[in-house]
Parts: sequence; C-alpha cells; structure tokens
Amino acid sequence: MNRKVMWCLTLALLTGCTASVGQNFDDTQLAKIHHDVTTKQELITWFGQPSSDTPFPQGQSILMWTWSQAKTGTTTEGRTLTIQLQNDKVKNYTVSKT
Repeated sequence: MNRKVMWCLTLALLTGCTASVGQNFDDTQLAKIHHDVTTKQELITWFGQPSSDTPFPQGQSILMWTWSQAKTGTTTEGRTLTIQLQNDKVKNYTVSKT
C-alpha cells in the first residue's frame, strides 16, 4: 500500500479516537436538586452510583460524580458534581467543568 495512503489512514484513525471515564450527567437533572429536600437515594436514581462517597462525623457525607472525555488532538473536557449531604439530604452542591 502506498505510504501516503497509510499515513492518511493512520491520521484519520487517531483524530477519531476518544476515551471517556464516568457518565456525563444531564443538566435537567441538576435542576431537580433542592437543598434540605432531595435525598441521597434520589441522587443515585438520577445520576447512578457516585464515583466516591465519603462519610464524615455528625451525619455528613460528600458524594462526587466525575466524567471526563479525551479526544486525540484536542483538549480533555470534564465535569464534576460534588454534593454535601446532612442526614442523607442535600445541604450544598457544586458543578465544576474542566
């Protein structure tokens, strides 16, 4: 096979490669989160199992969902949803993008 054709095929394959970690979360689900109302079980139903669930004293915990995607030849993008719970109800949450 011609060298130029091989080079073009290799380049085409590399530019189309993507790798993802986690599952991207839907912004419409974020709108459903309400302080002191939304429960841990509702969050798991909407977003799946968190990437991490860290317990703290006095009924507090921090749940995190992370998603990232890398494409060959471009930058990586990602999102992290961090939710602070008090007695299994949302106390605070943030969404960060990278």
